[in-house]
Amino acid sequence: MREGFEWWTLPGPAGFVSRVMSDLWTSGIAVVECPRPLPVGFQHALARKLTDELAAEAVSFNASDAEVGGSIIHSLALARGVAGVAIGTVADFLSDPDLEGTAFVVDGVTREAVSVWGALLRTLVLERKRQAITSGPYLVVLAPTGLGKDDARRLRGAVTPRKMIGTVTSLDTGAWVAASGIRIGAGIIERLAVATVIEVAAWSRELLELGLAWDEEDQLAPISRLQVLAGSRSWPYPCWENGLVDLWDDVPVPHAAAAVAHNLLDEIDRRVWAAQARALLPMVDAVRRGLIRKYLDELERHASPEHPYVKQINDRVLRYDSPWQFEWYEILTLLEPHMSHDERNGALAFKRARDWLSHGKPAANSQLYQLSEWWERLADSLPASVPGWDWPRAGQRLMMTVGPAASGKSNWAASQGHPVVSTESITLELHGSLSVSDLGQTFRVARNRAGDLLRTGSDVVLDATHIGSSDRVRNAKMVPNDLPVEYVVIDRDPSEDISSQGMGKTVLAEVPRLQFQDREEGCLAGDSLPNVRVIDLRNIKR
Repeated sequence: MREGFEWWTLPGPAGFVSRVMSDLWTSGIAVVECPRPLPVGFQHALARKLTDELAAEAVSFNASDAEVGGSIIHSLALARGVAGVAIGTVADFLSDPDLEGTAFVVDGVTREAVSVWGALLRTLVLERKRQAITSGPYLVVLAPTGLGKDDARRLRGAVTPRKMIGTVTSLDTGAWVAASGIRIGAGIIERLAVATVIEVAAWSRELLELGLAWDEEDQLAPISRLQVLAGSRSWPYPCWENGLVDLWDDVPVPHAAAAVAHNLLDEIDRRVWAAQARALLPMVDAVRRGLIRKYLDELERHASPEHPYVKQINDRVLRYDSPWQFEWYEILTLLEPHMSHDERNGALAFKRARDWLSHGKPAANSQLYQLSEWWERLADSLPASVPGWDWPRAGQRLMMTVGPAASGKSNWAASQGHPVVSTESITLELHGSLSVSDLGQTFRVARNRAGDLLRTGSDVVLDATHIGSSDRVRNAKMVPNDLPVEYVVIDRDPSEDISSQGMGKTVLAEVPRLQFQDREEGCLAGDSLPNVRVIDLRNIKR
Protein backbone atom coordinates (compact mmCIF):
# COMPACT_ATOMS: atom_id res chain seq x y z
CA MET A 1 0.00 0.00 0.00
CA ARG A 2 1.36 3.42 -0.95
CA GLU A 3 1.66 6.32 1.48
CA GLY A 4 -1.39 8.56 1.88
CA PHE A 5 0.44 11.76 0.96
CA GLU A 6 1.26 10.30 -2.48
CA TRP A 7 -2.46 10.44 -3.29
CA TRP A 8 -2.08 14.22 -3.12
CA THR A 9 0.43 14.20 -5.96
CA LEU A 10 -2.36 13.22 -8.37
CA PRO A 11 -3.55 16.06 -10.65
CA GLY A 12 -6.92 16.61 -8.92
CA PRO A 13 -5.78 16.58 -5.27
CA ALA A 14 -2.53 18.41 -6.10
CA GLY A 15 -4.53 21.05 -7.94
CA PHE A 16 -6.67 21.65 -4.86
CA VAL A 17 -3.61 22.18 -2.65
CA SER A 18 -2.19 24.54 -5.28
CA ARG A 19 -5.37 26.63 -5.13
CA VAL A 20 -4.95 26.93 -1.37
CA MET A 21 -1.39 28.11 -2.00
CA SER A 22 -2.71 30.67 -4.45
CA ASP A 23 -4.93 32.12 -1.71
CA LEU A 24 -1.93 32.40 0.61
CA TRP A 25 0.12 34.10 -2.08
CA THR A 26 -2.69 36.59 -2.66
CA SER A 27 -3.85 37.43 0.86
CA GLY A 28 -1.78 35.37 3.30
CA ILE A 29 -4.97 33.69 4.53
CA ALA A 30 -6.88 30.63 3.33
CA VAL A 31 -10.12 29.19 4.65
CA VAL A 32 -10.52 25.54 3.68
CA GLU A 33 -13.82 23.69 4.00
CA CYS A 34 -13.14 19.97 4.28
CA PRO A 35 -14.89 16.88 5.69
CA ARG A 36 -14.04 15.22 8.98
CA PRO A 37 -12.06 13.19 9.59
CA LEU A 38 -9.58 15.01 7.36
CA PRO A 39 -8.59 13.02 4.28
CA VAL A 40 -5.46 10.96 4.90
CA GLY A 41 -2.34 12.73 3.66
CA PHE A 42 -3.90 16.17 3.21
CA GLN A 43 -2.03 17.89 6.05
CA HIS A 44 1.23 16.27 4.98
CA ALA A 45 0.71 17.42 1.38
CA LEU A 46 -0.16 20.93 2.57
CA ALA A 47 2.96 21.11 4.74
CA ARG A 48 5.20 20.02 1.87
CA LYS A 49 3.64 22.56 -0.47
CA LEU A 50 4.11 25.33 2.12
CA THR A 51 7.78 24.46 2.37
CA ASP A 52 8.33 24.15 -1.38
CA GLU A 53 6.43 27.22 -2.54
CA LEU A 54 6.40 29.64 0.40
CA ALA A 55 9.51 28.51 2.28
CA ALA A 56 7.24 28.36 5.30
CA GLU A 57 7.16 25.80 8.09
CA ALA A 58 3.70 24.41 8.81
CA VAL A 59 2.70 24.65 12.48
CA SER A 60 -0.46 22.77 13.45
CA PHE A 61 -2.67 24.60 15.91
CA ASN A 62 -5.68 23.08 17.65
CA ALA A 63 -8.03 25.99 18.27
CA SER A 64 -9.99 24.03 20.87
CA ASP A 65 -6.90 24.07 23.12
CA ALA A 66 -6.65 27.87 23.13
CA GLU A 67 -7.37 29.58 26.42
CA VAL A 68 -10.97 30.76 26.58
CA GLY A 69 -11.02 34.55 26.47
CA GLY A 70 -7.27 34.68 25.85
CA SER A 71 -5.44 36.29 22.94
CA ILE A 72 -5.46 34.11 19.84
CA ILE A 73 -2.34 35.75 18.38
CA HIS A 74 -0.46 35.09 21.64
CA SER A 75 -1.49 31.42 21.50
CA LEU A 76 -0.38 31.17 17.87
CA ALA A 77 2.99 32.73 18.68
CA LEU A 78 3.52 30.38 21.61
CA ALA A 79 2.75 27.40 19.34
CA ARG A 80 5.74 28.56 17.26
CA GLY A 81 7.89 29.02 20.36
CA VAL A 82 7.75 32.81 20.29
CA ALA A 83 6.98 34.63 23.55
CA GLY A 84 3.70 36.49 23.31
CA VAL A 85 4.84 39.32 25.58
CA ALA A 86 6.32 41.25 22.66
CA ILE A 87 3.17 40.88 20.56
CA GLY A 88 0.56 43.34 21.62
CA THR A 89 -1.32 43.84 18.37
CA VAL A 90 -2.09 42.11 15.10
CA ALA A 91 0.44 44.44 13.47
CA ASP A 92 3.11 43.15 15.89
CA PHE A 93 2.13 39.59 15.05
CA LEU A 94 2.48 40.17 11.31
CA SER A 95 5.80 41.99 11.59
CA ASP A 96 7.58 39.69 14.05
CA PRO A 97 10.66 38.32 12.22
CA ASP A 98 10.52 35.02 14.12
CA LEU A 99 7.08 34.33 12.63
CA GLU A 100 7.83 35.36 9.06
CA GLY A 101 8.60 31.83 7.85
CA THR A 102 5.60 30.25 9.55
CA ALA A 103 2.26 29.00 8.25
CA PHE A 104 -0.25 28.20 10.96
CA VAL A 105 -2.69 25.42 10.06
CA VAL A 106 -5.66 25.86 12.38
CA ASP A 107 -8.17 23.12 13.10
CA GLY A 108 -10.71 22.61 15.86
CA VAL A 109 -12.49 25.96 15.76
CA THR A 110 -15.66 25.47 17.81
CA ARG A 111 -19.01 26.94 16.95
CA GLU A 112 -18.80 29.16 20.03
CA ALA A 113 -15.47 30.59 18.86
CA VAL A 114 -16.55 31.33 15.29
CA SER A 115 -17.15 35.03 15.93
CA VAL A 116 -13.77 35.49 17.63
CA TRP A 117 -11.87 33.77 14.84
CA GLY A 118 -13.90 35.62 12.23
CA ALA A 119 -12.96 38.94 13.81
CA LEU A 120 -9.28 37.93 13.78
CA LEU A 121 -9.40 36.98 10.10
CA ARG A 122 -10.98 40.30 9.15
CA THR A 123 -8.35 42.20 11.12
CA LEU A 124 -5.52 40.19 9.55
CA VAL A 125 -6.84 40.88 6.06
CA LEU A 126 -7.06 44.63 6.68
CA GLU A 127 -3.66 44.84 8.38
CA ARG A 128 -1.87 42.90 5.66
CA LYS A 129 -3.34 45.27 3.08
CA ARG A 130 -2.39 48.33 5.15
CA GLN A 131 1.21 47.19 5.58
CA ALA A 132 1.37 45.65 2.06
CA ILE A 133 2.72 42.45 3.59
CA THR A 134 3.50 39.75 1.01
CA SER A 135 5.25 37.21 3.23
CA GLY A 136 4.40 35.27 6.37
CA PRO A 137 3.14 34.53 8.85
CA TYR A 138 0.43 32.74 6.89
CA LEU A 139 -2.83 31.37 8.26
CA VAL A 140 -4.77 28.34 6.98
CA VAL A 141 -8.06 27.83 8.79
CA LEU A 142 -9.73 24.45 8.38
CA ALA A 143 -13.35 25.48 8.79
CA PRO A 144 -15.40 23.28 11.13
CA THR A 145 -18.30 21.23 9.82
CA GLY A 146 -21.86 21.72 11.01
CA LEU A 147 -21.95 25.48 10.46
CA GLY A 148 -25.07 27.14 9.14
CA LYS A 149 -24.83 29.72 6.40
CA ASP A 150 -24.65 32.70 8.77
CA ASP A 151 -21.95 31.16 10.99
CA ALA A 152 -19.90 30.17 7.95
CA ARG A 153 -20.08 33.73 6.62
CA ARG A 154 -19.18 35.12 10.05
CA LEU A 155 -16.05 32.95 10.15
CA ARG A 156 -14.65 33.65 6.71
CA GLY A 157 -15.67 37.28 6.33
CA ALA A 158 -14.30 38.58 3.03
CA VAL A 159 -12.09 35.52 2.48
CA THR A 160 -13.38 33.24 -0.28
CA PRO A 161 -13.28 29.66 1.04
CA ARG A 162 -11.87 26.66 -0.78
CA LYS A 163 -14.22 23.70 -0.51
CA MET A 164 -12.66 20.27 -0.82
CA ILE A 165 -15.33 18.77 -3.06
CA GLY A 166 -14.97 16.93 -6.37
CA THR A 167 -11.22 17.00 -5.95
CA VAL A 168 -10.67 13.44 -7.19
CA THR A 169 -11.79 12.43 -10.70
CA SER A 170 -11.76 9.17 -12.63
CA LEU A 171 -8.55 10.36 -14.28
CA ASP A 172 -6.92 10.51 -10.85
CA THR A 173 -8.06 7.04 -9.78
CA GLY A 174 -6.96 5.61 -13.13
CA ALA A 175 -3.55 7.24 -12.73
CA TRP A 176 -3.26 5.85 -9.19
CA VAL A 177 -3.97 2.34 -10.45
CA ALA A 178 -1.34 2.71 -13.17
CA ALA A 179 1.23 4.15 -10.75
CA SER A 180 0.55 1.28 -8.34
CA GLY A 181 2.05 -1.11 -10.87
CA ILE A 182 -1.22 -2.72 -11.92
CA ARG A 183 -0.87 -4.13 -15.42
CA ILE A 184 -4.16 -4.60 -17.23
CA GLY A 185 -4.31 -7.55 -19.63
CA ALA A 186 -5.49 -7.45 -23.21
CA GLY A 187 -8.79 -9.28 -22.72
CA ILE A 188 -12.21 -7.91 -21.94
CA ILE A 189 -12.34 -9.53 -18.51
CA GLU A 190 -9.04 -8.10 -17.25
CA ARG A 191 -9.90 -4.59 -18.37
CA LEU A 192 -13.45 -4.84 -17.08
CA ALA A 193 -12.37 -6.10 -13.64
CA VAL A 194 -10.09 -3.12 -13.06
CA ALA A 195 -12.64 -0.70 -14.56
CA THR A 196 -15.24 -2.00 -12.09
CA VAL A 197 -12.90 -1.57 -9.12
CA ILE A 198 -12.21 2.02 -10.19
CA GLU A 199 -15.90 2.79 -10.64
CA VAL A 200 -16.94 1.19 -7.34
CA ALA A 201 -14.11 2.77 -5.33
CA ALA A 202 -14.60 6.14 -7.06
CA TRP A 203 -12.83 8.80 -4.96
CA SER A 204 -11.92 6.46 -2.06
CA ARG A 205 -8.22 5.55 -2.01
CA GLU A 206 -8.81 3.03 0.77
CA LEU A 207 -11.50 1.18 -1.19
CA LEU A 208 -9.49 1.35 -4.39
CA GLU A 209 -6.54 -0.41 -2.79
CA LEU A 210 -8.79 -3.02 -1.20
CA GLY A 211 -10.53 -3.72 -4.51
CA LEU A 212 -7.28 -4.11 -6.43
CA ALA A 213 -6.38 -6.98 -4.08
CA TRP A 214 -9.64 -8.89 -4.65
CA ASP A 215 -9.83 -11.84 -7.01
CA GLU A 216 -11.24 -11.33 -10.49
CA GLU A 217 -14.72 -12.68 -9.73
CA ASP A 218 -15.16 -10.28 -6.80
CA GLN A 219 -13.81 -7.37 -8.81
CA LEU A 220 -16.42 -7.99 -11.51
CA ALA A 221 -19.27 -8.46 -9.00
CA PRO A 222 -18.16 -6.78 -5.76
CA ILE A 223 -21.40 -6.84 -3.78
CA SER A 224 -20.43 -9.74 -1.47
CA ARG A 225 -17.13 -8.08 -0.56
CA LEU A 226 -18.89 -4.78 0.07
CA GLN A 227 -21.43 -6.48 2.34
CA VAL A 228 -18.59 -7.86 4.48
CA LEU A 229 -16.98 -4.42 4.61
CA ALA A 230 -20.32 -2.79 5.46
CA GLY A 231 -20.72 -5.13 8.43
CA SER A 232 -17.19 -4.59 9.72
CA ARG A 233 -17.98 -1.28 11.47
CA SER A 234 -20.74 1.20 12.17
CA TRP A 235 -21.21 3.50 9.18
CA PRO A 236 -22.98 6.84 9.69
CA TYR A 237 -25.45 7.86 7.05
CA PRO A 238 -23.23 9.12 4.24
CA CYS A 239 -22.86 12.83 3.59
CA TRP A 240 -20.10 15.17 2.47
CA GLU A 241 -19.32 16.44 5.99
CA ASN A 242 -18.52 12.97 7.35
CA GLY A 243 -16.35 12.18 4.34
CA LEU A 244 -18.63 9.47 2.96
CA VAL A 245 -20.00 11.33 -0.08
CA ASP A 246 -18.10 13.33 -2.66
CA LEU A 247 -18.52 14.47 -6.22
CA TRP A 248 -16.78 12.13 -8.63
CA ASP A 249 -16.89 13.27 -12.25
CA ASP A 250 -19.64 15.71 -11.19
CA VAL A 251 -21.89 12.99 -9.71
CA PRO A 252 -22.51 12.75 -5.92
CA VAL A 253 -21.08 9.33 -5.04
CA PRO A 254 -21.29 7.73 -1.58
CA HIS A 255 -18.61 5.44 -0.20
CA ALA A 256 -19.63 2.01 -1.50
CA ALA A 257 -19.54 0.27 1.89
CA ALA A 258 -21.62 3.04 3.49
CA ALA A 259 -24.09 2.77 0.61
CA VAL A 260 -24.49 -0.97 1.24
CA ALA A 261 -24.76 -0.43 5.00
CA HIS A 262 -27.71 1.90 4.42
CA ASN A 263 -29.32 -0.26 1.72
CA LEU A 264 -28.49 2.07 -1.18
CA LEU A 265 -27.90 -1.00 -3.35
CA ASP A 266 -29.04 0.61 -6.59
CA GLU A 267 -25.96 2.84 -6.29
CA ILE A 268 -23.69 -0.22 -6.49
CA ASP A 269 -25.61 -1.56 -9.49
CA ARG A 270 -25.23 1.83 -11.16
CA ARG A 271 -21.46 1.82 -10.70
CA VAL A 272 -21.03 -1.75 -11.94
CA TRP A 273 -23.18 -0.85 -14.95
CA ALA A 274 -21.15 2.33 -15.56
CA ALA A 275 -17.91 0.32 -15.56
CA GLN A 276 -19.36 -2.22 -17.97
CA ALA A 277 -20.67 0.51 -20.25
CA ARG A 278 -17.31 2.27 -20.25
CA ALA A 279 -15.37 -0.90 -21.06
CA LEU A 280 -17.82 -2.81 -23.26
CA LEU A 281 -19.63 -0.28 -25.44
CA PRO A 282 -16.50 0.60 -27.47
CA MET A 283 -15.97 -3.13 -28.10
CA VAL A 284 -19.61 -3.66 -29.04
CA ASP A 285 -19.35 -0.86 -31.56
CA ALA A 286 -15.99 -2.14 -32.82
CA VAL A 287 -17.64 -5.46 -33.70
CA ARG A 288 -20.58 -3.68 -35.34
CA ARG A 289 -18.25 -1.53 -37.44
CA GLY A 290 -15.99 -4.49 -38.20
CA LEU A 291 -18.92 -6.45 -39.63
CA ILE A 292 -20.02 -3.44 -41.69
CA ARG A 293 -16.47 -2.98 -42.96
CA LYS A 294 -16.14 -6.66 -43.86
CA TYR A 295 -19.50 -6.83 -45.67
CA LEU A 296 -19.58 -3.29 -47.00
CA ASP A 297 -20.08 -4.50 -50.57
CA GLU A 298 -23.23 -6.38 -49.53
CA LEU A 299 -24.62 -3.64 -47.33
CA GLU A 300 -24.07 -0.92 -49.93
CA ARG A 301 -26.69 -2.68 -52.03
CA HIS A 302 -29.24 -1.81 -49.35
CA ALA A 303 -28.22 1.72 -48.36
CA SER A 304 -26.74 4.45 -50.52
CA PRO A 305 -27.46 8.13 -51.19
CA GLU A 306 -29.24 7.12 -54.40
CA HIS A 307 -31.20 4.28 -52.82
CA PRO A 308 -31.60 4.87 -49.06
CA TYR A 309 -32.73 2.17 -46.68
CA VAL A 310 -36.14 3.07 -45.28
CA LYS A 311 -37.26 1.85 -41.88
CA GLN A 312 -40.51 2.66 -40.08
CA ILE A 313 -40.86 2.55 -36.29
CA ASN A 314 -44.44 3.30 -35.29
CA ASP A 315 -45.07 6.72 -36.83
CA ARG A 316 -41.39 7.52 -37.41
CA VAL A 317 -39.69 6.93 -40.75
CA LEU A 318 -35.90 6.55 -40.72
CA ARG A 319 -33.77 6.80 -43.85
CA TYR A 320 -30.23 5.43 -43.93
CA ASP A 321 -28.10 6.47 -46.89
CA SER A 322 -24.97 4.68 -45.68
CA PRO A 323 -24.33 1.20 -44.24
CA TRP A 324 -22.46 2.86 -41.37
CA GLN A 325 -25.83 3.98 -40.01
CA PHE A 326 -27.08 0.41 -39.63
CA GLU A 327 -27.79 -0.88 -36.15
CA TRP A 328 -27.58 -4.49 -35.02
CA TYR A 329 -31.05 -5.40 -36.28
CA GLU A 330 -30.23 -4.38 -39.86
CA ILE A 331 -26.84 -6.06 -39.74
CA LEU A 332 -28.26 -9.35 -38.49
CA THR A 333 -31.16 -9.26 -40.94
CA LEU A 334 -29.39 -8.13 -44.10
CA LEU A 335 -26.28 -10.25 -43.57
CA GLU A 336 -28.15 -13.41 -42.56
CA PRO A 337 -27.22 -15.27 -45.79
CA HIS A 338 -23.60 -14.10 -45.75
CA MET A 339 -22.24 -14.26 -42.20
CA SER A 340 -20.58 -17.38 -40.86
CA HIS A 341 -22.13 -19.30 -37.98
CA ASP A 342 -19.65 -17.81 -35.51
CA GLU A 343 -20.15 -14.30 -36.84
CA ARG A 344 -23.91 -14.51 -36.45
CA ASN A 345 -23.82 -15.97 -32.93
CA GLY A 346 -21.13 -13.51 -31.90
CA ALA A 347 -23.13 -10.62 -33.33
CA LEU A 348 -26.18 -11.78 -31.35
CA ALA A 349 -24.09 -11.86 -28.15
CA PHE A 350 -22.81 -8.33 -28.69
CA LYS A 351 -26.30 -7.10 -29.57
CA ARG A 352 -27.61 -8.53 -26.30
CA ALA A 353 -24.79 -6.78 -24.44
CA ARG A 354 -25.75 -3.50 -26.08
CA ASP A 355 -29.38 -4.09 -25.05
CA TRP A 356 -28.46 -4.69 -21.38
CA LEU A 357 -26.31 -1.61 -21.20
CA SER A 358 -28.75 0.65 -23.03
CA HIS A 359 -31.33 -0.16 -20.34
CA GLY A 360 -28.95 0.47 -17.44
CA LYS A 361 -28.68 -3.19 -16.46
CA PRO A 362 -25.32 -4.69 -15.45
CA ALA A 363 -24.49 -8.09 -16.90
CA ALA A 364 -23.80 -11.16 -14.80
CA ASN A 365 -20.27 -12.58 -14.68
CA SER A 366 -21.28 -15.59 -16.80
CA GLN A 367 -22.48 -13.27 -19.56
CA LEU A 368 -19.25 -11.28 -19.39
CA TYR A 369 -17.13 -14.41 -19.80
CA GLN A 370 -19.21 -15.50 -22.81
CA LEU A 371 -18.78 -12.07 -24.36
CA SER A 372 -15.03 -12.28 -23.83
CA GLU A 373 -14.94 -15.63 -25.63
CA TRP A 374 -16.83 -14.18 -28.60
CA TRP A 375 -14.44 -11.25 -28.77
CA GLU A 376 -11.48 -13.63 -28.90
CA ARG A 377 -13.13 -15.55 -31.74
CA LEU A 378 -14.13 -12.55 -33.85
CA ALA A 379 -11.61 -9.78 -33.24
CA ASP A 380 -8.88 -11.00 -35.61
CA SER A 381 -11.29 -11.86 -38.44
CA LEU A 382 -12.81 -8.38 -38.69
CA PRO A 383 -10.94 -5.71 -40.64
CA ALA A 384 -9.61 -2.82 -38.58
CA SER A 385 -10.47 0.82 -39.18
CA VAL A 386 -6.80 1.49 -40.05
CA PRO A 387 -5.71 -1.01 -42.72
CA GLY A 388 -2.35 -2.64 -42.16
CA TRP A 389 -1.79 -1.00 -38.79
CA ASP A 390 0.11 -4.04 -37.47
CA TRP A 391 2.02 -4.91 -40.66
CA PRO A 392 5.78 -4.49 -40.84
CA ARG A 393 6.90 -1.81 -43.29
CA ALA A 394 9.14 -4.25 -45.16
CA GLY A 395 8.55 -2.85 -48.65
CA GLN A 396 5.92 -5.47 -49.46
CA ARG A 397 3.50 -4.72 -52.27
CA LEU A 398 0.18 -5.94 -53.55
CA MET A 399 0.16 -6.72 -57.28
CA MET A 400 -3.34 -6.88 -58.74
CA THR A 401 -3.90 -8.33 -62.18
CA VAL A 402 -6.40 -6.41 -64.29
CA GLY A 403 -7.87 -7.76 -67.50
CA PRO A 404 -10.54 -9.98 -69.04
CA ALA A 405 -10.76 -13.74 -68.69
CA ALA A 406 -8.42 -15.86 -70.82
CA SER A 407 -5.95 -12.99 -71.13
CA GLY A 408 -2.91 -14.65 -69.56
CA LYS A 409 -3.18 -13.14 -66.09
CA SER A 410 -2.73 -16.43 -64.26
CA ASN A 411 0.36 -17.33 -66.30
CA TRP A 412 1.87 -13.94 -65.55
CA ALA A 413 1.02 -14.26 -61.84
CA ALA A 414 2.63 -17.70 -61.60
CA SER A 415 5.82 -16.42 -63.25
CA GLN A 416 6.51 -13.72 -60.65
CA GLY A 417 7.89 -15.95 -57.91
CA HIS A 418 5.57 -14.48 -55.27
CA PRO A 419 2.60 -16.02 -53.44
CA VAL A 420 -0.54 -15.90 -55.57
CA VAL A 421 -4.10 -15.53 -54.30
CA SER A 422 -6.41 -16.60 -57.14
CA THR A 423 -10.10 -15.70 -57.11
CA GLU A 424 -10.79 -18.54 -59.57
CA SER A 425 -9.28 -21.07 -57.18
CA ILE A 426 -11.19 -19.62 -54.24
CA THR A 427 -14.48 -19.69 -56.19
CA LEU A 428 -13.96 -23.37 -57.03
CA GLU A 429 -13.04 -24.06 -53.41
CA LEU A 430 -16.17 -22.36 -52.08
CA HIS A 431 -18.74 -23.31 -54.72
CA GLY A 432 -17.29 -26.16 -56.77
CA SER A 433 -17.93 -24.19 -59.95
CA LEU A 434 -16.98 -20.95 -61.67
CA SER A 435 -20.60 -20.28 -62.59
CA VAL A 436 -21.32 -18.00 -59.65
CA SER A 437 -23.26 -14.78 -60.03
CA ASP A 438 -22.13 -13.14 -56.77
CA LEU A 439 -18.40 -13.06 -56.07
CA GLY A 440 -18.68 -11.07 -52.83
CA GLN A 441 -17.69 -14.01 -50.63
CA THR A 442 -14.84 -14.90 -52.98
CA PHE A 443 -13.35 -11.43 -52.76
CA ARG A 444 -13.73 -11.32 -48.98
CA VAL A 445 -11.77 -14.56 -48.65
CA ALA A 446 -9.22 -13.29 -51.17
CA ARG A 447 -8.67 -10.07 -49.25
CA ASN A 448 -8.30 -11.98 -46.01
CA ARG A 449 -5.68 -14.33 -47.47
CA ALA A 450 -3.78 -11.57 -49.23
CA GLY A 451 -3.79 -9.54 -46.01
CA ASP A 452 -2.37 -12.48 -44.05
CA LEU A 453 0.54 -12.68 -46.49
CA LEU A 454 1.17 -8.93 -46.55
CA ARG A 455 1.20 -8.99 -42.75
CA THR A 456 4.29 -11.21 -42.92
CA GLY A 457 6.11 -8.69 -45.12
CA SER A 458 5.70 -10.73 -48.32
CA ASP A 459 4.76 -9.49 -51.77
CA VAL A 460 1.43 -10.89 -52.98
CA VAL A 461 -0.19 -11.27 -56.39
CA LEU A 462 -3.99 -11.03 -56.30
CA ASP A 463 -5.07 -12.76 -59.50
CA ALA A 464 -8.53 -11.59 -60.56
CA THR A 465 -10.14 -9.77 -63.48
CA HIS A 466 -10.63 -6.54 -61.50
CA ILE A 467 -12.61 -5.06 -64.38
CA GLY A 468 -15.30 -3.66 -62.08
CA SER A 469 -14.00 -0.54 -60.36
CA SER A 470 -15.79 -1.18 -57.04
CA ASP A 471 -14.07 -4.54 -56.39
CA ARG A 472 -10.76 -3.21 -57.70
CA VAL A 473 -10.80 -0.16 -55.43
CA ARG A 474 -12.00 -2.16 -52.42
CA ASN A 475 -9.15 -4.63 -52.84
CA ALA A 476 -6.58 -1.87 -53.32
CA LYS A 477 -7.74 -0.08 -50.20
CA MET A 478 -6.91 -3.07 -48.02
CA VAL A 479 -3.31 -1.82 -48.30
CA PRO A 480 -2.31 1.25 -46.26
CA ASN A 481 -1.33 4.33 -48.23
CA ASP A 482 2.34 4.06 -47.28
CA LEU A 483 2.74 0.66 -49.00
CA PRO A 484 2.60 0.21 -52.78
CA VAL A 485 -0.13 -1.33 -54.92
CA GLU A 486 0.43 -2.19 -58.56
CA TYR A 487 -2.32 -2.58 -61.15
CA VAL A 488 -0.87 -4.93 -63.77
CA VAL A 489 -3.02 -4.61 -66.89
CA ILE A 490 -2.81 -7.74 -69.06
CA ASP A 491 -4.54 -8.83 -72.26
CA ARG A 492 -3.82 -11.02 -75.25
CA ASP A 493 -4.19 -9.99 -78.82
CA PRO A 494 -7.70 -11.13 -79.87
CA SER A 495 -6.29 -12.94 -82.93
CA GLU A 496 -4.10 -15.03 -80.62
CA ASP A 497 -7.21 -16.10 -78.73
CA ILE A 498 -8.90 -17.20 -81.93
CA SER A 499 -6.00 -19.22 -83.20
CA SER A 500 -4.88 -20.84 -79.98
CA GLN A 501 -8.03 -21.26 -77.90
CA GLY A 502 -10.88 -21.62 -80.28
CA MET A 503 -13.93 -19.52 -81.00
CA GLY A 504 -15.86 -20.51 -77.85
CA LYS A 505 -13.35 -19.14 -75.39
CA THR A 506 -12.83 -16.07 -77.54
CA VAL A 507 -16.51 -15.17 -77.33
CA LEU A 508 -16.49 -15.68 -73.54
CA ALA A 509 -13.46 -13.44 -73.15
CA GLU A 510 -14.56 -10.77 -75.60
CA VAL A 511 -17.50 -9.42 -73.56
CA PRO A 512 -15.45 -8.51 -70.45
CA ARG A 513 -12.67 -7.24 -72.72
CA LEU A 514 -15.05 -4.78 -74.34
CA GLN A 515 -16.45 -3.85 -70.91
CA PHE A 516 -12.95 -3.10 -69.65
CA GLN A 517 -11.96 -1.09 -72.71
CA ASP A 518 -15.12 0.95 -72.31
CA ARG A 519 -14.19 2.04 -68.74
CA GLU A 520 -10.43 1.61 -68.52
CA GLU A 521 -9.76 5.30 -67.91
CA GLY A 522 -10.22 5.07 -64.12
CA CYS A 523 -8.05 1.98 -63.90
CA LEU A 524 -5.21 3.52 -65.90
CA ALA A 525 -5.36 6.54 -63.58
CA GLY A 526 -4.90 4.23 -60.59
CA ASP A 527 -8.46 5.00 -59.51
CA SER A 528 -6.98 8.22 -58.07
CA LEU A 529 -5.49 6.26 -55.17
CA PRO A 530 -2.20 7.77 -53.94
CA ASN A 531 -0.24 4.52 -53.61
CA VAL A 532 -1.27 2.82 -56.88
CA ARG A 533 1.13 2.44 -59.79
CA VAL A 534 -0.22 1.16 -63.12
CA ILE A 535 1.84 -1.23 -65.24
CA ASP A 536 0.22 -1.70 -68.66
CA LEU A 537 1.57 -4.87 -70.30
CA ARG A 538 -0.89 -4.97 -73.18
CA ASN A 539 1.53 -3.51 -75.71
CA ILE A 540 4.52 -5.52 -74.54
CA LYS A 541 5.33 -8.67 -76.48
CA ARG A 542 5.35 -11.60 -74.05
